[in-house]
Amino acid sequence: MDEDDEEALAPGEGEVGLEEPHMEQERNREDEEHEEEEDQDRHERLLQAEARPIIRLEEDVVNRIAAGEIIHRPANALKELIENSLDAGATLIKIVLKEGGLKTLQIQDNGCGVKASDLPLLCERFATSKLRDFSDLSRMTTFGFRGEALASISYVSAAMTVVSKTKDSDCAYRASYAEGTLVPPKPGQSATPKPCAGTDGTQIMAEDLFYNVPQRRRALKSAADEYNRCLDVASKYAVHYGGRGVGFVCKKATSHVTDLSTPASDAATTLDTIRLLYGSSIARELVRLKPRRVSSLGFSVEGWLSGANYSTKRTTFLLFINHRLVDCAPLKRSFEALYGSLLPKGGHPWIYLSLEIDTEKVDVNVHPTKREVRFLDEDDIIEAVCEHAQDCLAGANSSRNFQLTQAILPGASIPEGRKDGAQAPVISRSSGYPQHTVRVDARAQTLDSMGAFTQIEPSNEPASLPYRGLPEGESQKQQQQPPATATARRKIAESECTLASVRKMRERISKARHQGLTDVFQNHTFVGVVDTAKSLSLLQHRKELYIFDHAQIIEDFAYQLAIRQFGNLARVRLSPPPSLADLLRTALLVEASQPQPGRGDLSDDDIIVRVTEKLVSRADMLEEYFSIKVDGEEQTLETLPALIPGHSTIVLERLPTLMLRLGSEVDWERERECFEGIAKELALLHVPMFEGESEEGQEPESKDPGADLEKLTRVMTQAWLPSMRCYQPSKDLIANKAVVQVASLPSLYSVFERC
Repeated sequence: MDEDDEEALAPGEGEVGLEEPHMEQERNREDEEHEEEEDQDRHERLLQAEARPIIRLEEDVVNRIAAGEIIHRPANALKELIENSLDAGATLIKIVLKEGGLKTLQIQDNGCGVKASDLPLLCERFATSKLRDFSDLSRMTTFGFRGEALASISYVSAAMTVVSKTKDSDCAYRASYAEGTLVPPKPGQSATPKPCAGTDGTQIMAEDLFYNVPQRRRALKSAADEYNRCLDVASKYAVHYGGRGVGFVCKKATSHVTDLSTPASDAATTLDTIRLLYGSSIARELVRLKPRRVSSLGFSVEGWLSGANYSTKRTTFLLFINHRLVDCAPLKRSFEALYGSLLPKGGHPWIYLSLEIDTEKVDVNVHPTKREVRFLDEDDIIEAVCEHAQDCLAGANSSRNFQLTQAILPGASIPEGRKDGAQAPVISRSSGYPQHTVRVDARAQTLDSMGAFTQIEPSNEPASLPYRGLPEGESQKQQQQPPATATARRKIAESECTLASVRKMRERISKARHQGLTDVFQNHTFVGVVDTAKSLSLLQHRKELYIFDHAQIIEDFAYQLAIRQFGNLARVRLSPPPSLADLLRTALLVEASQPQPGRGDLSDDDIIVRVTEKLVSRADMLEEYFSIKVDGEEQTLETLPALIPGHSTIVLERLPTLMLRLGSEVDWERERECFEGIAKELALLHVPMFEGESEEGQEPESKDPGADLEKLTRVMTQAWLPSMRCYQPSKDLIANKAVVQVASLPSLYSVFERC
């Protein structure tokens, strides 16, 4: 290319000024042509819209849409089935759930059962035994009346099986359903209900809910969350019917222990059921809302309310109208306003109400799920209920009973008035030998009090970079608990997971654990951080003092937490969300001086494009299993997992390297290796790192060692150490000398005794 060509491609300022009018005319002409094309496309779309005829939807499409309006999640299906059992006069309802009801939802009752002749119509839409005419809606005394519940469940589940027996029948009958109709239990067999063994009542089992509505299933959070929702529904019905002789049992299919069990006894009261389900701490603070009937408004009310001595962070509001579990926002707001003057700021009450309103005043057909109802004279009824509640609360705290236990010195006589047989605590005189005495008092002097600072103040920054990630649903106040020398233990629950690869990884962790180290870390007293540069800290276990490499321990524990909470990890939202390209470019700059095998002649831009494409293509899996949310459109990182719920222990300086290694070091082709690789990279993300520290293991050159010591002590005492109740240290830690005993109280006593 000669000089004239170069000038033509890159004209000077004077040439730009000469060609500017011509270029502007070209742009205007292009804009006009583009607008004409848009107008023509818009006109064609309007013609097509006007020409499209109205057609009748296919019946299966209509049924699926209607089913989706009624059954939003397993808890909705369970509510409908519980109400059917109560309509059948059941006194014992047993619930078994697998994967929160998504895999299997089974309910069994001892009600009146279904006749064999009625089984063909059981799951058809608008087939019911409870409604005969539209006018019956004005005097409904049953929960079901539309004939849609069982039909909807059959339309959103892969298979539904019903086994039912009436009291006058010699045997039970089994029937299988799919999409509202009878189907053969196995190919080639007849769809007619078959006689079988069974007890009086009905058993319904739905399998694979939302198998044909994948977008609904993906919207559900986790199996554990769905199970808790189902358990909450069963608990509320158990409270209401506990004093009416109906018992409830609920458990997981994979467990032999019941999570909810109330007796089917007429002797049980509502308060007994509340005490059983919600605990004695709530039951003893409740005030009886005495039964009251207001004939002029046609309603009666009774229930239990918490007094002024009880408050919690969230309002618990159980409302039953005509024995149906419903929501009533105006009534709930009125009670919250009533308690606003009784409870301290931020306190909320516990409320259970049972309203019975004349059936002709209640409209139960205003919502597909029947969760909401409308009734006449709503404002007057709410006002009357709140006035009655205020009267009951006004005299509830005139006197309170306190139980005082007085310690009695040895040899003293028992005071008069003590009940016969009651034993008072006695102060022990045994002292033991000094070498057997262990001091684990949280007020004892620690290493921190001997250093440059004497008190650790909570940090206002939950992360070390401008991305201020806070766990969703957790307040910043919860992350700023002051540290304690004797750390309060917390338990991190294990998530439910059916993947064989994850189960094998969990089994391998259990098999590789060191029993002695497990006892040390689960029952320890933290002494203090010794050296941040060498990652050394001290802890006491019984009469021994141990020094441990907290970097290795945190990495090992973080890996176990990622596997333990697989699929149910809390989230830390990054604000603003960083760009994947920026993170990867930063990681490449850090590793520029290090030779990277396998890259070949790839440039940094090629690596960024490839890694970004790989992360975006695996975004759904990363978010579902590890709470790593990647925005495919914006190509940004939205969230990261919080391995310890309520605490952000992420070291954001390691974040660029994490994203690069996820795209280049993880084996995405094999399931177990993939999960294991991601978990290990997440573990490295949580290993403490200070200013001046490099990832090659060089000693940090921090400008403020005291700040590093304070920061590390805070994260150790507030997050990692209190959570080690579930930690299973590996045997490899002993081989790597990650934990070493440095002193023993009996040995030290023997040495000093000889001096």
